[in-house]
Amino acid sequence: MTLSQIAMPEGAVETLGDRTGFVALVDRMQVDPALKVVNSARISYDKRKQAYDEKDKKLCRFLWEHGHTSPYRHSFYTFHWKAPLFVFRQAFKYQVGSGWREYAVDGNEVSLEVFDVLFDTDKGCSWNEISGRYVQWTPEFYVPSLFRGNPPHGNKQASLDLPASFDHAREHELMLEECREAFRRYEERIGRGVAKEIARMCLPQNLYSQAYWTVSLQGVIHFLEQRLEPDAQWEIRRYAEAVYALVADDLERVGVRRDEIVKPRNP
Repeated sequence: MTLSQIAMPEGAVETLGDRTGFVALVDRMQVDPALKVVNSARISYDKRKQAYDEKDKKLCRFLWEHGHTSPYRHSFYTFHWKAPLFVFRQAFKYQVGSGWREYAVDGNEVSLEVFDVLFDTDKGCSWNEISGRYVQWTPEFYVPSLFRGNPPHGNKQASLDLPASFDHAREHELMLEECREAFRRYEERIGRGVAKEIARMCLPQNLYSQAYWTVSLQGVIHFLEQRLEPDAQWEIRRYAEAVYALVADDLERVGVRRDEIVKPRNP
């Protein structure tokens, strides 16, 4: 068997403008996801259809608008991502594509993500990433060409482009030099006999990795609702835009519009 390194797949959507990061749709289940939604709903009445029509789209709309979301968890997609490590750490919480529940401890609501990661990964984990224990990394780094700063007040998660007077080019080069130096030390440690799993500890968060992500239709919508929001970090928004572009036709067929996924802010 011959193995080769993964190149950008045909049909992939580039993400960060550096011809490195991308999202590709590897597989969607063969059954029409829209038809699967309505048939999984109609099984309650021991009914099934062979073709999808406008009445079915109305049924999909009804199910979504009234929170009957279990039929949306029978259709799955597999995406191939190439992204910086810090983007993957944000995306990791969306690895479970079929269980959406609310939890309370001592009467207090508890973060859904905490319980999903602790209890659902053994049953529904759908995230497989390059392992730095097994392979030696490639020196590919995401370094922005325009840098952002935090606003002096307001949303602490927000960031805004720094002004043109800021030396963006110099900052870009400084960050790139730091990444190259860290990678040089990483390679030197491996050369001295240090295991890859230890040597990698000095590598920066903007190192590119790759992963397969399998997720339900509902899980895709949930991801888009959160990561297409204007206050999501710009880099992961770019990945959300790529995912949306790859599934937009399916979302249209099940009657879920973009303006419902990204809700307008209150004035």
